[in-house]
Formats: sequence, C-alpha cells, structure tokens
Amino acid sequence: MFWIPGLIALAAAALCGFLHRVSRTRARVMERTETLPVHDLRALHAAAAEAAGAGHFRYRCEVAGLARPHKDGALRSQIAELDCVWHRHKVTRKYEETYRDSDGNRRRRTRNDVVSQHTTSTAFFVEDATGKMVIRPGEHPVVGAEKVVDRFDPHTSGGNRLEIGPLSLNLGGDGTIGFRHEEWIVRPGSRFFVHGEAADGSGRLAVGAPAEGGVFVMSVKPEEELLRGERRKALLLGAGTGVLGLAGVVLLVLAVIR
Repeated sequence: MFWIPGLIALAAAALCGFLHRVSRTRARVMERTETLPVHDLRALHAAAAEAAGAGHFRYRCEVAGLARPHKDGALRSQIAELDCVWHRHKVTRKYEETYRDSDGNRRRRTRNDVVSQHTTSTAFFVEDATGKMVIRPGEHPVVGAEKVVDRFDPHTSGGNRLEIGPLSLNLGGDGTIGFRHEEWIVRPGSRFFVHGEAADGSGRLAVGAPAEGGVFVMSVKPEEELLRGERRKALLLGAGTGVLGLAGVVLLVLAVIR
C-alpha cells in the first residue's frame, strides 16, 4: 500500500528539484547581468557595428525605465478597451457535462475550458533619462502586469456564440454556466524592467528574448523585487525537494519491509 504514495512523493520531489534549479538559475543570471542606460547600450552597438558590421550584435543586458507606446500609438485592450503598450486576455468557459462513473451511473460535473486567450507581440519602447530602446515582447508574459478585468458573466442567452470586442467565438455544445473574463495590461508610463538580449538582426537595435534561449523577463516590478521573489521561491522549492524526497524513500522502505 506504500508503493504508490512513495513513487508519487519521489516524482513530486523530482519536479520540485527541477523548478528549484530553474528559479536559482534565473536569479543568478539576473544578478550577473548589468542594467545599462540606453545611451551606453547604443554606444556598445555602434562600436560593434563599426568593427564587425551591422546585423551581428548580440548582447545580454537589462534595461529599466518607463514604458512608451510604439511609434504608431498606444494599443487598445480588447476587453476593457484601455490604452496600453501591452495587453493579454483570457476567457474561460465554465460548463456542466454528463458522464458515467465506474459503476455506470450517470453523473454531472463542472469543467473549465479556455476558449480564448491572446498576448500582444507589438513592439514598444522603454525610455530612461538617456534615450529610448525598442522592446520586442514576442508573446511572453509581463510579471506584475495590472489586472484590469476579472469578472464572471453567467450565460443567459440561448445561443452558443461569445462576443469579445471584435472577436466572435462559436462555442459549440451546451451546458454552459458562464464565462470568466480576465485581462492584464501595461499602461503607457508604467515603470518597466527588461532582462533579455539586445540584437540588431532585424535591422534595428532592440531588446527581446535571447536567440538561443535563456532567461527573458519583462516586468513592471523592479529587479530587486524580482530577485527577492526568485530567491524565496528557490528556498521553498529546495526545502520541498528534501521533504518530499525523504518521505518517498521512507514510504518505499516501508513497502519493502511489510
């Protein structure tokens, strides 16, 4: 009877150990990376371009300042319709379905299904006292982004379509209870921190995710707060790894001797 709990505990310990290493690596990489004024980063790029030509510059760095809209203007979030430089939304459908249990009896259960989610990838600027730097967010999250929508709307209409701003979704099926709408934004002028790679491969110097993988962080929280969070997470995960690993070994030993 101890085999299964023991194996589950060891598997959980392995997962905690992996997450512990990830969190500790993120903290170490951020600690070792210099936060550069935009002017200094541009000067490094100019020197590299003069020496080796444009299109070859890649430099791990951090930039901090204020978020500014793309040259074409601010974005408009899809649910709250607020001006922003970045936004993300998620719509989750809550519904009931009928199923048969192990005895063949019909039962009802509540399930959740994400029916729509979107993260903007439009470039924007981070501006400090020395200039502006282009940020290419890809479809990565922003740590600490402001949550401007979090509501549940009961499903009262007879149809199976959901309207989200300009989007219209065909849901299919029935049993819908309602929808949870969530949206996060970064407003123009928000304090913004980026840890990533500056590169000019697209023809213009910009900071984005490292081309060969690695840590990429965008946040409205300062670096010091991010580092405290990563260290705390690593500490808790390390402790969890030890406790779960010990519990798993004890349970397996009990399974053997009984």
